[in-house]
Order: sequence, then structure tokens, then C-alpha cells
Amino acid sequence: MNPRTPGTTELAAASLRVIRGTPTPEELAALAVLLTARLRAADERTDTAGLLTPTLWRHPGAGFRPPGTWAS
Repeated sequence: MNPRTPGTTELAAASLRVIRGTPTPEELAALAVLLTARLRAADERTDTAGLLTPTLWRHPGAGFRPPGTWAS
């Protein structure tokens, strides 16, 4: 099974360890939801980073007009 397949469990029970304090189950659940959301958002940013197309503003010939050409 591919770990990037939607619907798979990426965080196992041993992935989080409480070192100090005694969090409630609700606090642990909130932390797990927050971390999962952040990981998914970071994964989506890396997936779409390669799909961005360069704009014409960065094209070296976009602002160049040879002498004698008409521009409105």
C-alpha cells in the first residue's frame, strides 16, 4: 500500500509520545488533528509546486519591443 494514498493511516499509535504532563484524550485528539492537517497542507504544497507555470512577466522578451514597432 502506498503511504501517499488518500485514506491511509500515516500516524500510528506510537507516533506520539507524551513526555510530561497528563493530557486528556480530547487534547491528544486535537493535537493529532492539527498535525494531520499541517502534514496534508505541506504535502499539497509540494505536489503543486512542480505544476506552476512560469508567467510572462519573467520572460526576457516580454518587455522588449524592437525600434519602429507599434504599441498601444
